[in-house]
Amino acid sequence: MEESKKMAKIACAALADKKGEDIQIIDISGVSVLADYFLIVNGNSDSQVNALVDNVEEELHKAGYSL
Repeated sequence: MEESKKMAKIACAALADKKGEDIQIIDISGVSVLADYFLIVNGNSDSQVNALVDNVEEELHKAGYSL
């Protein structure tokens, strides 16, 4: 569980770096066997949403996580 919390924090920071808006982290560990956290973020355009996704993937990869 601590590992997934660390991943969620990295993803949240990556989203904030690319100006993601209204970032929400929801702990779903008590109701799901597939995931521990659910992240919701708003982007202003398709290109910004793509940049958000790319940055999360890049930062998690740098931290040693494979997706």
